[in-house]
Amino acid sequence: MKRLFGLAAQDLITFVLPQARFLQHASGEFVLKPDPSLPELGLLAADTLSACSLQGQTLLIHLEFQSRADGKMAHRLLMYNILADERYGYPVLSCVIYLRRCGVVTTPYRRQLPDATPVYDFYFQVIKLWELPAQELLARQLPGLLPLLPLSRDGRSRQVIRTMIERLQQTRQYELLEVGLLLASLAWADAPASERLWLQEQIQMLTEFLQELKQTDAARALIEEGLKQGLQQGRQEGIQQGRQEGLQQGREDLITGVRSRFPQLEPLARTVAPHLQSLRTIHQLLLAVGLAPDAEHLRALLLAHLPDSGGQPPTAPTANGSQP
Repeated sequence: MKRLFGLAAQDLITFVLPQARFLQHASGEFVLKPDPSLPELGLLAADTLSACSLQGQTLLIHLEFQSRADGKMAHRLLMYNILADERYGYPVLSCVIYLRRCGVVTTPYRRQLPDATPVYDFYFQVIKLWELPAQELLARQLPGLLPLLPLSRDGRSRQVIRTMIERLQQTRQYELLEVGLLLASLAWADAPASERLWLQEQIQMLTEFLQELKQTDAARALIEEGLKQGLQQGRQEGIQQGRQEGLQQGREDLITGVRSRFPQLEPLARTVAPHLQSLRTIHQLLLAVGLAPDAEHLRALLLAHLPDSGGQPPTAPTANGSQP
């Protein structure tokens, strides 16, 4: 599931919070080492934690993928939520996605005193894949959700598996197809023998096909390596042209990012972009677009890169919005 998130982060974020826009991984795996003063916490390792944008503001979305019952799941989610908020300084939406039928936690996680005086309510999302009709996942029109079809309510259907395969092949999402086939093999582990045999035949056929694609990709990589060597041997004009094309693409990406998050700053971004001569600077500004707490903060960063701004450009903000 972490691999699936790496391949289709925006689709899974949309699945959980439709209007949110994925910005970047706040941490591929949010790991909190044991605190010597709190040994009972042990090692906390969240599955995914991502910086996202919603209505022009930054938030974090924490996803946990669960395949079995865990009586302490709600408490763990609460710990991740508080600690992520403390580390990054943004509100956190927590969601647990159950992959198999099992006992699930309920939201909110409520704590109260023995006399029923409330202490706190912690709200989080719960998604039980086995309750979702396959058609509901298909209707989202999100390729990243197609590998989840075998885990849906209709996931034991040959037609559902065929649909997953056909749609992912049509869109050439072959890595997602590999994930979908793996999830299908797990979801069908206790299916009737005839059904498992049919699925195995589909997997075998597609595995050979995907292997051929990888070999083609390997050949393409060798060709690209040869081109790189040719450039290194004297085709400096090609290197310069490639650098200019990369800079131009980076400038366009920066303008697009600014327009998406702070549309009022797009004219300024278009003015600043031609003066950016370093891909590293562009990448720092792209990060700043995603993490800037407000438009004025980003305006100052952009203005600092104009030739007459005076002084050195400030460093892009870190994940918590402060300067490193």
